[in-house]
Amino acid sequence: MEWNWTDSVIGPTGYPRESFFSFRPNQKIDKIVISYGTPSNLIIVGLTFFSSNEDGSTDTLTIGGGGKDSVVIRKDTVLFDGANEYLTGISGRFSVFDDPTSPILYCIKFTTNLRETRMYGVELQSSPLFNLNAPDGDKIVGFLGRSGPYINALGVYHTKA
Repeated sequence: MEWNWTDSVIGPTGYPRESFFSFRPNQKIDKIVISYGTPSNLIIVGLTFFSSNEDGSTDTLTIGGGGKDSVVIRKDTVLFDGANEYLTGISGRFSVFDDPTSPILYCIKFTTNLRETRMYGVELQSSPLFNLNAPDGDKIVGFLGRSGPYINALGVYHTKA
């Protein structure tokens, strides 16, 4: 994975806590897995991004993880249809969980050139909605942000479709 100088960045939106991450694969993102955890809430504790390379190998990055006491209860998988479908936007909400100084990602939705997914996670209407949309004619080709035990900020890399 390497930086493509034709990429542009939107965000990150969220909160400037925890460690920086960046995932900009050479091929398109073809799968995202959303992990949920904690015994008392069904909140997002992690995201895993997948990109299949032409040689059959896969680039992946998992962000978040829920911390040492978290147990992944459930996972949802979002698949993108081969070469025909690509990401054009993400939206969601950050809110406070166990640390009032460090809001975390509570829900996320993906938009492609072909469809819009449902909102994954717990949608708290009291938290502001964020939208990160690639400009018309562009596609999302990677993610950046900040994460520790949870996801604290998200942004996107985009380039011409």
